[in-house]
Amino acid sequence: MKGNGKPKPRISPDSTESPTQKPPSTSSSEQTQKRNRPESMQHQSPDASAQSPKRSRNANLPPPAFPPEIIVEILSNLPAKSLLRFRCVSKSWKTLISDPFFIQKHLKNDPKFSKKRVLINTASTQTQLQYSIKSCSLNSIFHDPVVTTTEIEYPSKKDSRCDWVVGSCNGLICIAIRQDTVILLNPTLRVSKRLPDLGFKKRRGCYTVYGLGFDASVDDYKVVRVFCYQSKGFEDGYESIVRVYSLRTNCWRRIQDFPFGVPCNEAGKHVDGSLHWVVFHGPEGFSCTIVSLDLAQETYKEVLQPSYGDGATERTLGVLDGCLSVLCNYGRLYAVVWVMKEYGKRESWTKLVTIPYMPYPGAEFFSAPLFVSETGVILLHFGMNLILYDPKHNAFRIPVTPYDPISYIDQAEVYEESLVSPTVINQHR
Repeated sequence: MKGNGKPKPRISPDSTESPTQKPPSTSSSEQTQKRNRPESMQHQSPDASAQSPKRSRNANLPPPAFPPEIIVEILSNLPAKSLLRFRCVSKSWKTLISDPFFIQKHLKNDPKFSKKRVLINTASTQTQLQYSIKSCSLNSIFHDPVVTTTEIEYPSKKDSRCDWVVGSCNGLICIAIRQDTVILLNPTLRVSKRLPDLGFKKRRGCYTVYGLGFDASVDDYKVVRVFCYQSKGFEDGYESIVRVYSLRTNCWRRIQDFPFGVPCNEAGKHVDGSLHWVVFHGPEGFSCTIVSLDLAQETYKEVLQPSYGDGATERTLGVLDGCLSVLCNYGRLYAVVWVMKEYGKRESWTKLVTIPYMPYPGAEFFSAPLFVSETGVILLHFGMNLILYDPKHNAFRIPVTPYDPISYIDQAEVYEESLVSPTVINQHR
């Protein structure tokens, strides 16, 4: 419109100011901050800034609840030591981790290495003969340049005495003290139980062997004690008295004496609800029999062995991946490991590996294998050391353990960490 001749003020399309309002002044410091502001903030859209308070409010909300079965599945795959700490998270977690169903599920969910450890019974002759039981990670033995060990604590422990590891079952460890006192121990829980005394003391010419196993028919852990003593007029010069301890009843009972002679001085091996011993008998002790004791029926039977061939001598029982195994020596030349793939079936005996003896002289024999890795590397106890044998490359390796030069390994046993307590029954619903 023409008329007054005065120019109208020009207004930017994005401006919200009125035509008569002056724009606010900007200080030099504010301009500097604006120039230094990140580009993403300078060009932030109005929609994004509007959503910021909403995101902040959501961040304060509690996380979504997982279904209980997912929580159980995750926790059951964790190490026992972690679960002991997680009992402090909440009352519901403490109840869950102590539940018999969860304890059983945790036992079954056992990755190859994560829950397994090795007990090492060491002896030192620095001033006098001293024994101690230590523990280390099985994974560390196979993979670490130096193996770290921890001392196992239990009642009546004395360094100057030889305490023997009888065996392990579902995380419980059985330790025999002076052959007449027995302790059940879970080193992960640091809980132990001393079994009632039997009144038999170690004496000259006698010895005692033990075995630890689980009787699933009555949900009970049992310890078997075979007291072997000399008897005049007996064919082999020895007789036996066998007693069974029940964790459920907390008492010993006498059962049928050991047949086929007496077991050699080795602890019984637990497989499929039975304990197994090697028995040497006959006029000169050359006949070798494997005898099993069914923990549910408390009956004995002979386990048929594989065909060893000519030259077989010493035999040692072991357990590999839940299967009964036998290491059979052929003099000081080599040893063969057999595994019974299906328990009780003689035809299922399978030759696993042949292990050559090293060329230096000595009287030691290999122990039965303690563990076999997924790549076939075998862990054994030989002489004063643990040894790893790789059959693919025919190579031996001795894991480095932090012991002084005058210490040696007298015994080794593989066990798994668990939540099973030696003082609680009904843990396997």
